Amino acid sequence: MKLYNPLKRQWLDVEINLPERRKGLIVCPTFFDMHTHVRLNDQEDYDSLSKAAIVGGFSAVLIQPNTKPCIENEEVLKRHVELAKDKPVRFYWSVSLFGELEPDGERTLCYSNDGIEYDTPKIVKAFRTKRPHLLLDHSQLHELGGIFYEGVALRVEKRPINSEAVSIFRNVMLGLEYGFKEFHIQHVSTKLSIETIQHSKKYAKVTCEVTPHHLFFSMDDVKSTNFKINPPLATEQDRKALLEAVEKDIVDVFATDHAPHPEKQNDFEKAPFGTSNIEVAFSAFYTITNQLEKTIEKLAFKPREILNLKMPQCSEELLIVDPYAEWIVDVKKFHSKGKNSVFDGVKLRGRIIGVKLSGRWVYWDGEFLTDEG
Repeated sequence: MKLYNPLKRQWLDVEINLPERRKGLIVCPTFFDMHTHVRLNDQEDYDSLSKAAIVGGFSAVLIQPNTKPCIENEEVLKRHVELAKDKPVRFYWSVSLFGELEPDGERTLCYSNDGIEYDTPKIVKAFRTKRPHLLLDHSQLHELGGIFYEGVALRVEKRPINSEAVSIFRNVMLGLEYGFKEFHIQHVSTKLSIETIQHSKKYAKVTCEVTPHHLFFSMDDVKSTNFKINPPLATEQDRKALLEAVEKDIVDVFATDHAPHPEKQNDFEKAPFGTSNIEVAFSAFYTITNQLEKTIEKLAFKPREILNLKMPQCSEELLIVDPYAEWIVDVKKFHSKGKNSVFDGVKLRGRIIGVKLSGRWVYWDGEFLTDEG
């Protein structure tokens, strides 16, 4: 079989004992998602998220802090750690930039302001008082409001499409003044944001991610509340600019921004933000970019590099992928409790066939092989 090593960017011939022999399968390292949401409170929990992550090929994920209650103190963090205990997927956490916690580099890897409303005085106060560390930055001018960008054909409150880029520059420059040197810009959505990130790299260590939905769709595709996403879908020109940034490796990471909700009400003003992506992310990224090696690199290697985590040994953890499989997404078959996917009914290419974790096969061709899965 052929194994792709994203660290060395080369294909290797390997012999692997599979539960079932098939032609055309390839091997690669397991994925790491830098941007995952867990809900608790009878919604997406660590059991359902663990299953969904495995189906998507993710052996580890980084949880964002905007849970209820927010991950901003030791008591809440301990609850999450206990709930995630003994799951086959490894869970790490980002902690609120505005709370009591600081990253420890082991279970809590960085700060994040994702899903937390803030303004300029609030983020300056945080930069002044916190020990500098990597910040995952949800770049938004919250004081402007708006649930979609200007230009969308909906009668809803809108925000300037350039507001994301303005926030990126604001947050990086302000953070630098108070000793922060590493910034990872989350779910980039516009052409100007990409250009702002390139400019910001002159002053700080700045990396960024894109989601499958921002590469796949534009504001012209909005047809239901499942397409209410934060940041919103931008123009077709912006979508193409994001794809070009992927091609040029300006975009470092592919991340899911898995934001599950059991069902969204049919009201754009009242429906929550987010789309459930973790089970389909690999296929969506591969389909829209048509680049298998780059997709593996940005899902498996780059997130771990940014977070200073080691790549897993393929003898213990690996994925079996069918790059030729074509399939249609059906949210009713999701293991996630989130059925709110913009990819429902979309035809995708490439599929995770097998997942090996801790030295044993836990998933094969749609079936979990151990009780832990």
